[in-house]
Amino acid sequence: MHEVNLNGIIISDLYAAYLPKHDIAVISDLHIGYEGVLQSQGVMMPKYQKKILIKRIEKIIEKFNPNLLIINGDFKHEFGKNLRQEWNETKEILKFIAERTNAILIRGNHDNFLKTIASKMNVKLLDFYEIGDIKIFHGHKDMEGKRKIIGHEHPSIGLRDKIGAIIKLPCFMVNKNIVVLPALSPLATGVDVSSADRNDYLSPVLRKENIDEFEIYAIADELLYFSTIKKLKSI
Repeated sequence: MHEVNLNGIIISDLYAAYLPKHDIAVISDLHIGYEGVLQSQGVMMPKYQKKILIKRIEKIIEKFNPNLLIINGDFKHEFGKNLRQEWNETKEILKFIAERTNAILIRGNHDNFLKTIASKMNVKLLDFYEIGDIKIFHGHKDMEGKRKIIGHEHPSIGLRDKIGAIIKLPCFMVNKNIVVLPALSPLATGVDVSSADRNDYLSPVLRKENIDEFEIYAIADELLYFSTIKKLKSI
């Protein structure tokens, strides 16, 4: 399957959620400029992420044709300053989106100094976006809301084959009130839901939830359903 409708929130193998009633698509955790940060730390990393991000965003817009694309936090990676790579790639990606649809940025924990870039590109930067009974926010801080769409956690599931090799697939975590988005960045693999305990999660939103009740939808060539975390841990 390529998408699942969760009571008005569609999750898809395009790393996005879509709200058909409101014609809004939501993505999270692009971490633009990640390779530049690694290079500044002495790690030789080719700069390939931008092309992948643009291709993924293009597919999302082509599929859903949303009136609004919400980038739900951690649009860029560097905490302390706007690196040249981040500045150039952020402008390029925002320009790419603006030529196709409207955009709003939600502030994440990596988005220090993003206001400067956003203002120059005439894009709103908000702490959250609320529509109907759904609140969209990054998830590094908790907020009240009946239904929540968050990022921040970069959830993934580790799969081991017969010879012991492990592959990590990005995934959605969902329960009746919360949708946790996978990172759009191909470099930002986070917590492995098949082995993590509640205290291993970064988001205060998740730390107060019963993690075992969350259902997992992983992204490969399609959307793969992996049942609840409780059942995953019992395998």
